[in-house]
Amino acid sequence: MPASTRFTLVTRETQETQENSQLATYAVRSRGAHQSRLHQEPEHPYRTAYQRDRDRIVHSRAFRRLKHKRQVFLTSESDHYRTRITHTLEVAQLSRTMARALGLNEDLVEAIALGHDLGHTPFGHLGEVILDNIMTGKRLFSGQKDPITFGGFKHNYQSVRVVDELERKYPFKGLNLTSSVREGILKHTRLKRGSYDFPDFRHEGLHFQQDMATTLEGQVVAICDEIAQRTHDLEDGVRAGLAPLDQVRELRIVKTVEAQFGLAGDVAAQEPGRYVGTLIRALINFFMDDVLQVALRNIADFERRKQRLQNFDEELLSFSAELDPLQNELNKFIYQEIIHFSRVKWSDELGEKLLFRLFEGYHNHPEFFQDAVSLNGDGLQKHKMVGEQADARSYRAVCDYIAGMTDSFAFREAERLARAKVIKIDDLKLESAHGHSE
Repeated sequence: MPASTRFTLVTRETQETQENSQLATYAVRSRGAHQSRLHQEPEHPYRTAYQRDRDRIVHSRAFRRLKHKRQVFLTSESDHYRTRITHTLEVAQLSRTMARALGLNEDLVEAIALGHDLGHTPFGHLGEVILDNIMTGKRLFSGQKDPITFGGFKHNYQSVRVVDELERKYPFKGLNLTSSVREGILKHTRLKRGSYDFPDFRHEGLHFQQDMATTLEGQVVAICDEIAQRTHDLEDGVRAGLAPLDQVRELRIVKTVEAQFGLAGDVAAQEPGRYVGTLIRALINFFMDDVLQVALRNIADFERRKQRLQNFDEELLSFSAELDPLQNELNKFIYQEIIHFSRVKWSDELGEKLLFRLFEGYHNHPEFFQDAVSLNGDGLQKHKMVGEQADARSYRAVCDYIAGMTDSFAFREAERLARAKVIKIDDLKLESAHGHSE
């Protein structure tokens, strides 16, 4: 056999052909996906469109910054708590497992999962709330008289803004991703249409009037994001000592999982660390098995009723009627006992004051904002900002910059502005929050 036939590249065309026999009939194919990009580009010789999207996300500045963004606990509190990037990787791993089991396009799923939180703020969901309050006029700066709305803030919209507008390393704005990836990123959480008005928001390919993703791959990421949050927030909370095991074991879902997977009670008392690890694995398997069985039933029912297996306009991946109240109880427990525990509330208060003062400092002293943007090389639009004359794009530019910050960079910026007498931080005790004071 000639060497030229024994050793050859697996081309993009070959991979696209293989998908026809390897993927389920309801899976998205890669062939032709490049045509949905906002800016037309030639295709790659040995990477499919979704592989290319995944790679662009991984190589983006926004993705790298996720490693220093808090999930629930401040990153300075322990080396072992989840950060935004470990959460992202865990969502990608769960999503690929579910996609493979269902015969879906793993490359598409992975790209959506890796990009779904690119627009998340420093200090977890607290940062999202603060920026939204400022951008909707619920929080006013000193000297402001009337509340003005500038479109609000939501991290899933911001994630699309990052990949469409803010990343700057190509001849065009953004990463120029395919529409299926952009839609999956946007719809990994509820849209709440009418509450947000982002500038330069490109609706093409997003099926914006529909809440759930039109691909099962997008719906997989949305449900796996929930599974990751439930299980990993619980694990971090238990290991942080915020949720005693005796309380955790009283939850109905934990009792169910203990019985189903043979988790003995004496293990919790004698080896709590091993018990927690086993419990989290069991919970993940319990969730995944449930969603997979529901998905198969729903897909079959969808085909029977609508005589098609594409352009899904219903949520087909969800928890079963039996599991849903149990996972809701778990979610409520995590929210009350872990996220709102006093130590976390203390860091939330710190983050709230810090981000508000940063925004106010940039607003009142725009020269420091322009200086910061220039120093860090961010692809942000520079707008004149003069007190009450600041327009929506000026606010959005500051919002974009703060949303992109890591926790540690937000601390450093606060210290820089404090040294310049732009803001005050004496009451925030930043050294105890991030381990040092410059």
